Amino acid sequence: MTNMKNTLKFWIIMVMAALSLALTSCENYPEGVPSFYSSEYRIVGTWQVSHVYLNGEEVDSTGYAAYEVGTYYFMYPDHVMSVKAYRNGEWRETIFANYILDPKTKTIDMSFTLMDKNYTILGDVKRLSRKEFFFEFDDPYGDHWRLELFSRSSY
Repeated sequence: MTNMKNTLKFWIIMVMAALSLALTSCENYPEGVPSFYSSEYRIVGTWQVSHVYLNGEEVDSTGYAAYEVGTYYFMYPDHVMSVKAYRNGEWRETIFANYILDPKTKTIDMSFTLMDKNYTILGDVKRLSRKEFFFEFDDPYGDHWRLELFSRSSY
């Protein structure tokens, strides 16, 4: 009987240790849920801007092509990206763009030119799953932006 109790205790401790290890190894963002997929894996794909908030208020039009609802962000491995926006009846796309995602500080740094406007975004990633990518940043004019993008990639 004592041997059976010791075996049961051993397995309970092993299961608890495995669960603890699994949960601490998951990457989590402030508004997200833990994920076993790395941030670098989750960011790659096609994202579409679905909601834009300026200083806490949801807006339909921003005057900035990169921040408009419907704009696409294509995130590729090796820190390469592309942004595609629909303006004046035609699609416009960046020629060269890059990003750096830092999972430790939960930040993203994006740099690109779209329609003759240079964008440099240093944002705080709030949620990053395979379906949702939310980030916030302050622009040089003191405005606070939140972009909510949803995946258009098929997994």
